[in-house]
Amino acid sequence: MPKDIGAPAGAAAKNGRVLSDCAALFTRERIHAIASNRISTGFPELDRSLGGGLTNGLYVLGAVPGLGKSTLALQIAYHLSSQGIPVLYFALEMNWTWITAKSLCRTDFMLHHQAGFRASDLLDANRIRAFSPEEWERVRQARERLERDGSNFYLYEQGPELSHIGHIQQRIAAFQVAHREQYQGLPLMVVVDYLQILAPREAALKASDKQIVDDNVRELCKIRDQQKAIILLISSLNRASYKRPITLDSFKESGSIEYSADAILGMQYQGLQEDERRFSQEAARARDPRELELILLKMRYGQDGIRIPLHFYSASSFFQQPDGERAGTPGRLLELREQLRDCPVQYHDGFYQRARQLKRG
Repeated sequence: MPKDIGAPAGAAAKNGRVLSDCAALFTRERIHAIASNRISTGFPELDRSLGGGLTNGLYVLGAVPGLGKSTLALQIAYHLSSQGIPVLYFALEMNWTWITAKSLCRTDFMLHHQAGFRASDLLDANRIRAFSPEEWERVRQARERLERDGSNFYLYEQGPELSHIGHIQQRIAAFQVAHREQYQGLPLMVVVDYLQILAPREAALKASDKQIVDDNVRELCKIRDQQKAIILLISSLNRASYKRPITLDSFKESGSIEYSADAILGMQYQGLQEDERRFSQEAARARDPRELELILLKMRYGQDGIRIPLHFYSASSFFQQPDGERAGTPGRLLELREQLRDCPVQYHDGFYQRARQLKRG
C-alpha cells in the first residue's frame, strides 16, 4: 500500500509523494479512491468540452454587463440543485426576489416551451393585478416545480454580514456542519456573483483593486481545495474589452485569474470574433433569441479554444443549446451528422466547426 495512504495530508505535503506509490493507486480496485464524478451543467456540449461535466475546481465565467452571465450561472446552479447537489449561491448583486422571479420565469418557459410572464411582471403590482387565470395557473405550475427542484439551492444575499470572502468562508463552514449528514458523500457547489463586488477582508488596510482580487481568488482556491468544492466565479471584464472579442486579457486583473482558475469561460455574441469592425451589438441584442457563444479560454486538464453556441431567450431568463438545424439546408446537415456520428474524437468542439472542416476537406 502507498506509504501516505491514510496519513495526514500535511505529512504528504511535508515529505513529498513517491511517484511509484501514486501509480499504485491506478488499479481497478483502488482508482475509485481518487477518481471523481462529473456533474452535468444541463448543456451537453459544455459538459463534453469540460471533460464530462463539472468537478472539484475553480470555474470562472466572464462577459460584458447585460449579456446574461448571472442568468446562465443561475440556470446551471438550479440544474445541479435538481440533481440533489447542494448549491450555495452568494448573490452580491441581485436580491432574492429577483433571483426567484427569474427562476420562475425560466421554469415556466421550460414547462411550456414558449414565453409567458417576465421576471419583472412578477414584481410589478399593477401587472400582477391584471394576470388572467391562465397566467396564474402557469405561475402555480412553475412555483411547484421550483419548490421541488430548488430544495437544494441555498441563497445568500449581500449585506453587512456578507461582504467579503471571510464571510463566505464562514457561511460555507456553518453549512457543512449543519448539513453534514444530509449531503454526506455529495460534492458542494459554490457560486460567487461576482468577483469584483467582494470587499477587502480588512477595510482599514489600503489595498489596490489588483491586491483585493488576488486575495479573493487565493481564498477561493483554498475553499476549492479544502472543501473539494465546485466553484463557479462570475467576473466582469475590463472596459477596453467591451466591444472586442473576448480573450484572457479581457478579465480585470487577469493575471491571478489566469493562473489560478481550472477553467475560464468567456461569453460573447456570435459573429463578433469573425468581423469585429462590422459587427453590431445593438442588432445582436435585438434578436430573439440572442445568439451567443461560450469560449473555453483556459482548460487546465483539457483542450481550450472550444466554442459552444447558445441561444439566450432574455425575456424568459433561459439559455438553450441550438438544435443544429439551419433554415434551408436541413438535408445537408442531417447527412453530415450521419458522417460524423462515429468519429472517434476526444473533445467535442461544436457541430458547426466539424461540419465546416468536413466540407472544406
